[in-house]
Amino acid sequence: MRYFISLSYNGRTFNGWQVQPGQPSVQSELERAFSVYLGEKIDVTGAGRTDSGVHAINYIAHLDIERPLDPEELTRLVYKINAILPPDIVLYKICQVPAGSHARYDATGRTYNYYVHTRKDPFLGEYSYFFPYEINLEKMNFAAKYLIGEKDFTSMSKLHTDVKTNICTVSEAIWTPGAPLNFTSLCKEESKGGELTTLCFTITANRFLRNMVRAVVGSLLEVGRGRKEPIWIEEVLEKKNRCEAGSSVPAHPLFLTRIEYPEGEGI
Repeated sequence: MRYFISLSYNGRTFNGWQVQPGQPSVQSELERAFSVYLGEKIDVTGAGRTDSGVHAINYIAHLDIERPLDPEELTRLVYKINAILPPDIVLYKICQVPAGSHARYDATGRTYNYYVHTRKDPFLGEYSYFFPYEINLEKMNFAAKYLIGEKDFTSMSKLHTDVKTNICTVSEAIWTPGAPLNFTSLCKEESKGGELTTLCFTITANRFLRNMVRAVVGSLLEVGRGRKEPIWIEEVLEKKNRCEAGSSVPAHPLFLTRIEYPEGEGI
């Protein structure tokens, strides 16, 4: 029987989603927990990889269990698996799906959020990138429009990966006011009409390449800081050369926040 699971994880202690020999990963912890409790070898397939240090909210994965489980057993299973999992992973729900359902290949869209703050704050550092410069939000959003559509993102991808194509279709790319925590002094100042110092970049696409979001954010911040003009983003994409884009920003402020499936699928 095939089951979809939804979970969240804090990526700070993991070397990414995927199993890697000798390295802690979210996938390996899930497989260990389910295998121990169910007494059979369980393989867990995720909706996509996340890099070391990247977080996920309501992430989707699937697994196969030899026998069907009734609703009461599924509720108990969530409780038991959470008791085995480390504190940085939380399982929310498990439900049976058709045998051919696939967490990765059936997904039609994925959304990431990346957080930036421009003034020093004692609480934001763990989940937001401290970028101590004045930045132009309007210019960054103008530049982000060049990302929309079906584009070759070779210039924004980690080199020497095993993917067959670097073509991705981006449907959303926008900067808005936002922070991963809402109780910091910076957020309180902004809510009272103060200077905007906490920002959230949201990007949605059918697929993402390794390091793509972090390279995109790093490049857009070059525009926001005034070192490049918005049209530079289009020029970078056309050159298909990673060396032409901005530096990658750190992983810890990056969150995978939504995974979309066709109507009637998913969890």
